[in-house]
Amino acid sequence: MEDGIVTPYVKRNDRQMNQSPYHTQLVKQFSEFVRTISTQSGALDPQHPFKLWCQRTSALLEAHPLKLDEITDQVNTLFIHFADLTPLFPRDILFFLGGDCLHFMPDEEIQAYQALDELRYSAESQGKPFDWEASKESLKKLQ
Repeated sequence: MEDGIVTPYVKRNDRQMNQSPYHTQLVKQFSEFVRTISTQSGALDPQHPFKLWCQRTSALLEAHPLKLDEITDQVNTLFIHFADLTPLFPRDILFFLGGDCLHFMPDEEIQAYQALDELRYSAESQGKPFDWEASKESLKKLQ
């Protein structure tokens, strides 16, 4: 039990992330999400489990190198214990973290993200810039 929340996940050898511009953008997006929901929960007691979740997640996102397994555990905890916030959670991050986080995405959405990721990989391997958001919008129009 950590921060008053039971986490049903076993700690693993932590994956670490080498940050590309894409990964840096995802960390920024996640940090903004945590900052926004933390600010909106200002009336809660500082020891409330949700406030503790926000503090722990913020600390993990600021750590270098990032510990992806612990971040994944925090996302799983959010979806299990604070499910009313899950519609607000950035889907890009769920796909990036993969593993258990993919259980929170429908198969069609995973397939769309896989196609988008293949486009990103192709552009990066050719040394070309890749605009994730513009490509995501283009892919939506094709579907």
